[in-house]
Amino acid sequence: MGMKQIKSFAFLVVIAVVILWGITPVITKAIFNADDPSYSPGALIAMRGLFAIIAMAIVINKGFKKIDKSYWIAIPAGVILAAAYIFQFVGLKHTVPSKNTFLENISCITIPIFMYLFVKEKPTWASIVSALICAIGSVILIGKGFDFLHFFDGGTLLGDGLSAIGGLFFGLDIAFTKVFCKDKDPLLYVFIQLVVLTIVAFAYAFVFEGLIFNELSLSMNWIDLLQAMFLGVVGTAVAWAARAWAMKYISAVTVSVLVPLTAVVATVFSIALQMEEFTYNLLIGGIVVLISIVVSAVFDYDRDVHKNIVQPNDQVTEAQLNEQNPS
Repeated sequence: MGMKQIKSFAFLVVIAVVILWGITPVITKAIFNADDPSYSPGALIAMRGLFAIIAMAIVINKGFKKIDKSYWIAIPAGVILAAAYIFQFVGLKHTVPSKNTFLENISCITIPIFMYLFVKEKPTWASIVSALICAIGSVILIGKGFDFLHFFDGGTLLGDGLSAIGGLFFGLDIAFTKVFCKDKDPLLYVFIQLVVLTIVAFAYAFVFEGLIFNELSLSMNWIDLLQAMFLGVVGTAVAWAARAWAMKYISAVTVSVLVPLTAVVATVFSIALQMEEFTYNLLIGGIVVLISIVVSAVFDYDRDVHKNIVQPNDQVTEAQLNEQNPS
């Protein structure tokens, strides 16, 4: 297979990952909407993480020898990622998949802020503009109609708010990863993050969902376990590995623009399955959020090329493999 064919195949792999990550929140929402849910949000995160790390451990195999004390930095990163997923999944329980996945991308607002706090990197005009566009799009997205007296009467403000907080934590995780994992093996870094995420998620599930709120659901039925295994192995481990491989052959900016389209896929499937209704807030707000992502991705990539952080054609740094999170 020639390089042109490999690049075309890599592009198709990213499209497949986008579709996969788009249907994942729809499947998750269906689990939460069941009359007798097999998993509560924290429990599902924990089981998904458990299956993902088992699959990744098999792939990494002898690569664990490369782990040293420098990888301890992945532990706080895992706590941050766990917080992002918990807010996102609890939010999904109380809102619709479209809003949940679009609001995940509110991370574009916090990345410049945290980059400044971590390394005094001043935000560019493009990052400021994209953050403002993202904020405007998010507000439109969660509104109901355009009657400003009743703009927030949509009935999903709790879920929307928690989803947005999850997006803010994803932004913190992205900035943290950019700064602290430049010299780390991406698979090992992600593996340690997922191990910490799984431990935190089990603790959250048993303490908060179990002891405090009495809402813990943790099924050991084989069909339910297969669902969790699909989300963990295919939706997380395989998708991460496939995207990491594809990024060796297509540009980072292409991936940065394509991956957020998971929100569009989630919206289409959610409406098709009658989990939610089409609204102009969803259409306009979603388009505005996507515009903010494109602005941020294009200008950030151009800046990194000029700083020689990435090559203008295909190669990306290991840190950039972690710059977007699976749904």
